[in-house]
Amino acid sequence: MSIFSSCCIIDDDEFFAISGKKKLKQVDFCDNVLYYTGGQEALDGLIGLLVENITLPTIIFLDLNMPKRDGWSFLEEFEQLPEDKINHIQIYITSSFISPKLIEKAKKYRLVKDYIVKPLTENALLKIIASQETS
Repeated sequence: MSIFSSCCIIDDDEFFAISGKKKLKQVDFCDNVLYYTGGQEALDGLIGLLVENITLPTIIFLDLNMPKRDGWSFLEEFEQLPEDKINHIQIYITSSFISPKLIEKAKKYRLVKDYIVKPLTENALLKIIASQETS
């Protein structure tokens, strides 16, 4: 059995999503992976799950640079959802940009747990798993 029952990848880069899913499977990270190609699609999908009274994924890997609704805009709206529905969620920013300014900005969001520079590696996933086992 995996560490997490489900996680979510929000990224317009299909290659990142496919390779990320492969890494998640290799380390037995989660049982189910939701994938959304953009921030608006993700908001609509996740809110739809809440309407159906389905628990949201514990882990969200969120890209920042996406068309229509970027990661920052997603975070702004997502953090407005009912606290009891999202307080178990940990968001990991996944970005190609290594920028102290972006990392500092990400830390201002209460659900953001860390900033991961792409690609998603086995080491990064094992670090997330280890943080769960110690908490």
